[in-house]
Amino acid sequence: MGKGRKKTPTRIKELRGTTRPDRAVANEMEVALVVEIPQPPEWLSEIGAEEWDKVCTELHNKGMLCDIDLRLLEAYCNAISLHIETEMMLRKKGRIQVFKDEDGNIKHAQALPFQKIANDALDRALKLATQFGFTPSSRTGISAPTINVQQNNTHNYFD
Repeated sequence: MGKGRKKTPTRIKELRGTTRPDRAVANEMEVALVVEIPQPPEWLSEIGAEEWDKVCTELHNKGMLCDIDLRLLEAYCNAISLHIETEMMLRKKGRIQVFKDEDGNIKHAQALPFQKIANDALDRALKLATQFGFTPSSRTGISAPTINVQQNNTHNYFD
């Protein structure tokens, strides 16, 4: 099987308004939506847990939070928090390590290994973010779902 463009899920095509019956996948896998937003996993840092709440709320409100995606969301939240936490540490300690000879003259300088950790974590976060439409460019191809408001609902105070 040759390499080609990644297949776009039917749900995304529907949101974009680009569905075509002749290109529809027969019996496409459908996954369960999450009914209630889950608590952030305990192992996430405080920054990761804040990101979890933010992205899960956004996806849930759009009807796009799927149970099967939660582990990937954990990985995204962990990667973005690792990037932020490492950047915060680098700002305090500096990014460059200077090596001097016995006379105090600078021999050479190099970036701290934590700089690579921060960059790698950001790369992982960006790769995962595009899968969920969290980046500006990945959002451009997704049309926001319409939210239906019931007109005769006694709890709809804005009618």
